[in-house]
Amino acid sequence: MTGAMDARLGRDPAPIACSLEADALSQRVDEWRRFVATSVSALEASATSVRLTLEDSDVALVAAASLGEREKACCPFFDVAVELEPGHRVLWLSVPDGAGDVLAEFLSLLSS
Repeated sequence: MTGAMDARLGRDPAPIACSLEADALSQRVDEWRRFVATSVSALEASATSVRLTLEDSDVALVAAASLGEREKACCPFFDVAVELEPGHRVLWLSVPDGAGDVLAEFLSLLSS
């Protein structure tokens, strides 16, 4: 999705790379694991996206927005969105075609 939008807007697509150093990456992975364990009630993944259904709490929503924003900052090829409906909150992460292996690696780190 990102690559197609960039092409329509005349921009080069974001490189498929993370800017975090090894120590910061390890800390971020730990933070994602804690978030999934404490704030996510369901996780559904496809080849290029993951849907994290959040627990119905403001703490979960704030954590999702914070993590999503910081993930987008270090991995600009990720598309991040928060869906808000009464009693239903979802954090979406998606990657462009060709970056599915990066998303799969990200998901494997969450369950390791």
